[in-house]
Amino acid sequence: MSHAVEQAREWARVRHALQRYGAQPYRCHLDHVERIAAPYGEDARIVAQLHDILEDTATRVEEIAERFGPTIARAVMLVTDPRKPTRHERKRALNQRLIALDPSDDAAWLALIVKTCDRLANVIASSEHSPPRFQQYQREHGGFRLAVYRPGLCDNLWTELDELIDAGQQADRHPDHQLHASIS
Repeated sequence: MSHAVEQAREWARVRHALQRYGAQPYRCHLDHVERIAAPYGEDARIVAQLHDILEDTATRVEEIAERFGPTIARAVMLVTDPRKPTRHERKRALNQRLIALDPSDDAAWLALIVKTCDRLANVIASSEHSPPRFQQYQREHGGFRLAVYRPGLCDNLWTELDELIDAGQQADRHPDHQLHASIS
């Protein structure tokens, strides 16, 4: 593993130390996103480790730029939810930012890939452990896909993400699922 990836991992663990991801330490989510991002290179792995650091900690974008350079800092900034009062407003504003990105720009390319990796990790985890959160991702999927998907950019991740969302929607429509849900 490269020194920069290890530095990002350790820094993120310190900054997110008290945060949880469901029942797990937050680092489990960051590591999952990094594993998904690994085929896209070292910078994608670094952004994966740092993707929530501006949103969830007191870290400033200037600190990221000092440690990892301006491209990484800008990519992290691009994937960070804007400060808005509701999730709906945050996601709408973020999607507006993401839809305008040109993947020929290095920071935008990283942001689009890592945002897809993050959503895939969240959908996998919620499909296994949090049905209400999974349903939220199902509802948001169309707008998210419209904002983030670019043909030829991490298509394999989109195939997996779409299949998970579709499988969940099919299960929701299946009569046995509805019977089980009403019994539970």
